[in-house]
Amino acid sequence: MRKLLVAVGLCLVMLAFAAPVFAQVPEAKPPERVAMWIAIVSGAAMAIASAACGYSQAKATSAACEGLARNPGAAPGIRFSLILGLVLIETLALYTFVIVLAKVTY
Repeated sequence: MRKLLVAVGLCLVMLAFAAPVFAQVPEAKPPERVAMWIAIVSGAAMAIASAACGYSQAKATSAACEGLARNPGAAPGIRFSLILGLVLIETLALYTFVIVLAKVTY
């Protein structure tokens, strides 16, 4: 119980210190040089996220195929776990894409 109270208190303190950040007025536009680097880094981040998603989806599909070959009776459970895993893996690329669009188009 004590650990829970400490964790909740720590979260409240962190939220209290983070509140002034939202009160600040953002700059109108970043300098041209900064905008160029934002676009370059955003493209690199999307490339890394896509590569990681492709690799992990290939590994998940490979493991599911091996599991189905070893135990065909467990097909519904393996299929459900595979689809759920692929959906969660794909969200990495989608979240990265949303962040890239948010950063590049502001």
